[in-house]
Amino acid sequence: MRLLLSTLSLAIALTVTAYAESRLTSGGIIRIASSSIEGGWHSGRLHQDARKCWMVKLDKPTKDHYTMLSLLVVERLQLANGSAWNDVAVKPILQDSPAVCREYGSCR
Repeated sequence: MRLLLSTLSLAIALTVTAYAESRLTSGGIIRIASSSIEGGWHSGRLHQDARKCWMVKLDKPTKDHYTMLSLLVVERLQLANGSAWNDVAVKPILQDSPAVCREYGSCR
């Protein structure tokens, strides 16, 4: 019984993650939280560059003048769904991205 519940929980988690990832599109409205910039939520849009790396184009620059961030520095990502926000796991997105997208300093 315990194995069945564990397997079911894993299947549901993978389905939710896959569903959220399948909805990622360039231009998608999102908000992020990152310890690399000032605290709080920062709104923006998703952008996939020529190397197929997901980036965040911020709606307004940070206090240090950043306007675009790699998903490498994003701790929390939420995708707009009407008036609601849905959490999206960042790790699976990075794991499915090309190797260059998972290297610090590669997003130039």
